[in-house]
Amino acid sequence: MKAVLFDLDGTLIDSAPQLVGALNQLRQKYDLAPIPFLKGRPFASHGAAGLLKAGFDMDKKDPLFDSRIEEFLSIYKEIFNQDVQCMEGIEDLIQDLNDRKITWGIVTNKAKKFAGPIVTTHPLLKYAQCLISGDDVDAPKPSPEGLIKAASMLSIQPSEVIYLGDDKRDVIAANDAGMISMIARYGYLEEGDDGRNWNAHHIIDKPKDILSYL
Repeated sequence: MKAVLFDLDGTLIDSAPQLVGALNQLRQKYDLAPIPFLKGRPFASHGAAGLLKAGFDMDKKDPLFDSRIEEFLSIYKEIFNQDVQCMEGIEDLIQDLNDRKITWGIVTNKAKKFAGPIVTTHPLLKYAQCLISGDDVDAPKPSPEGLIKAASMLSIQPSEVIYLGDDKRDVIAANDAGMISMIARYGYLEEGDDGRNWNAHHIIDKPKDILSYL
């Protein structure tokens, strides 16, 4: 393998505190009690739509969905880059990849206006050799478009790339791109789901486990 591509939320960074925090601020606006952090945490990889489902049992069919999403994002944009921490073990892994001069980058469904500042202001993540956000492509994951675009930017064949993520759509995208799909079981998987039925090539329990595949 010549390169590693990472999902962002729940794989590289622990964004659940900011995402669940924004959701609970929105619930407070509607006189609803906050949801417990551990209940909301698994939805942090599912984007704003997933969080609204968790916090309001609301989906895209609801006539208020679009306006509620805008309210959520308005709150989130004020706190999204406050005290962002990497998932445990990620900083050591990234340092190791940098020291070994192993190519790595990020492909996320997160909008560029959020992903860009998080990555570029972090002392280690800023060394990512590519960042493909959800609005850099016509179709976000589970479409393989972003992964294929990243491989092209890095001038590496998809078959020589590992993609690590913590959501089933990450596995689908990687498999369809012809990459080695890998599940970060330390991420935001829902209770009782260890990803074994997602058809991934590999599953790891901690970030540094990826090194044995390089």
